[in-house]
Amino acid sequence: MELELLTPEAWLSEQKRLIGFAIRFGDKRLAVATIHALRKLEPSLLEAGINDLYDAVAVIARQGSRIVGFGFAENGGEAACMVVVHPEARSLGIGSSLVQAMIQRLGKLTCNVAADNTASMALCFRLGMTAVSMHRGPTGKPTLRFERRTVNDADAARLRHPDFVPQ
Repeated sequence: MELELLTPEAWLSEQKRLIGFAIRFGDKRLAVATIHALRKLEPSLLEAGINDLYDAVAVIARQGSRIVGFGFAENGGEAACMVVVHPEARSLGIGSSLVQAMIQRLGKLTCNVAADNTASMALCFRLGMTAVSMHRGPTGKPTLRFERRTVNDADAARLRHPDFVPQ
C-alpha cells in the first residue's frame, strides 16, 4: 500500500473521483457537512503555510493504481474529518495509516465518531486518540469527540517529568 498526500494540483484532478469514493464506500456514516466541506475545499489549504503548518490534508491509500482508502481533515479536524476505506481492504491497517498521515501533516486531529460506529472508535483508541466529550451528532446519535496531537518538545519534556501521571 502506498500513501499519497495530495497537492492542490492533485486535488483538483482527483476531487470528483474522491468525493464519489467517499459517498460510495462511507457506508452512509459521513455527515452531510463533511461532504459539503470536501466539495468546497479550497486547494490552497493543502499547501504548507506559516511554520510549515497545513490548514487541510487529503491523503489517498493505493494498492497499485486502485484507491483503497481516503482521508480528509480541515482545520485540524474541527471543520471536517473523515476516513473511508474500501470494504474489501478493511482490517488491513489502511485506516490507521491514513489517520497517522493526517495527524503528522496537521500536527493535531479532532474527529467526531457516532457511538454506534465501533470500528471507527476502535481505530481512534488504537491510535492513542482520547475521547474528550460526548454530544449529539448531526443525526441525533450520541457521538464521541476524539483528539490527538503530535508530541512536541514541551509535551515530551512534561512526559519525562518525574511527577507526570498519565491520564
